[in-house]
Amino acid sequence: MKNLNISIKQVLFIIIILIIGFYSCKKEENETPPPPITHERGEIVQITDLGTMSPTDIQQILDNAGFDIPFSLSYSVKSISVSYYSVDADNKQIIVSGAMMLPTGTNNLPLMSLHHGTETKRELVASVSPLNSTEGIIGLITGSMGYFTVVPDYPGFGISTIMHPYIHAASILPSVIDFMRAGKSYCLQNQIILNDQVFLTGYSEGGYISLVAQNLIEADYSDEFNLKAVAPMAGPYDLKGTVDSIFNADNYSTPAYAAYFLTAYNKIYGWNRLNDMFSAPYASKMPGLFDGSKTWGDIVNQVPSTMADLMNPQFIEDYKNGLETELIEALEDNTRLNWTPQTPLHFFHGDTDEIVPYQNAIAAKEAFNAHGATNIQITTIPGGTHETAGPAAVIAVLQWFDSLK
Repeated sequence: MKNLNISIKQVLFIIIILIIGFYSCKKEENETPPPPITHERGEIVQITDLGTMSPTDIQQILDNAGFDIPFSLSYSVKSISVSYYSVDADNKQIIVSGAMMLPTGTNNLPLMSLHHGTETKRELVASVSPLNSTEGIIGLITGSMGYFTVVPDYPGFGISTIMHPYIHAASILPSVIDFMRAGKSYCLQNQIILNDQVFLTGYSEGGYISLVAQNLIEADYSDEFNLKAVAPMAGPYDLKGTVDSIFNADNYSTPAYAAYFLTAYNKIYGWNRLNDMFSAPYASKMPGLFDGSKTWGDIVNQVPSTMADLMNPQFIEDYKNGLETELIEALEDNTRLNWTPQTPLHFFHGDTDEIVPYQNAIAAKEAFNAHGATNIQITTIPGGTHETAGPAAVIAVLQWFDSLK
């Protein structure tokens, strides 16, 4: 018999190799590959006609709401609910929805993508009814002014039943890009001529989405969409700075916004840390509050009126001391100010906004100017809060767009 002269190091090496091989095989056996993307992004799944409104009908809606506009409503508007294929942040195929507002009896239309603000109830979007949301009504106005207007629901609303990925760029942007694609496809199939001008706007979360959509389009989709002008309104563009201000404020007026944002990011990133973030008994309530079944008013009534009562003080303290690194990195990743806008960009913001600080518009303009941008403006709504600045901002945006159209 031969003498086997094997050292302890060699034995350990063989064992390690066997262990690595075992777990590698185990991992390969257990991993499920993502389902293949079988449909083109932006491909339309279903269309539902929501009816046509005349300029008189639309004006009556505005009169009932007490909303005066300095524009002529020229065209009847056909509202269409559309479901279409898109992808999520992991590039997995999903089906989402939105509304298209088509001016009738005219052609050579600019395309407007109109992005809605903070919403929590799944059905309160324009794809269910144009009267279900502020943006649906604005879409009727812009449609009657001669814009082919698309209003994406975003994931989590309309036909999508996931929790909305609130203010998370990578989760929301595909649905925005793909709805503009769906809009162009619809026009091509129905002999509607678009004039190659694209406008982006939105308020609050929709303001943020408008800005990050501009960034993405200019970087990756400029061959598909010719941006003419972008008008973000009252958005948290400096997301990290906004959260800093909320966590440092003694009297932030509406803690439900912080609850929404943290609950969404906890879900998106798989942190499983609601008990670390929120005080009892609120941590256990958060998933049910933001599951798409409740209105914003319902949620505000079930969340404390002060950050001190809502939040775990240790979590806030750790964040201030730079210890909450996962959250800080996520905020920095979604603060998209490190680029140079090429399209004319015009911010609109109330200077007494208590929800999304006016400083967001200033910080964005300063960051872009520092990167060499030359066509950045801010229009300030004097005395405008997050709620009261909205009507004036919308009117000013549409006046600016009309001057360029």
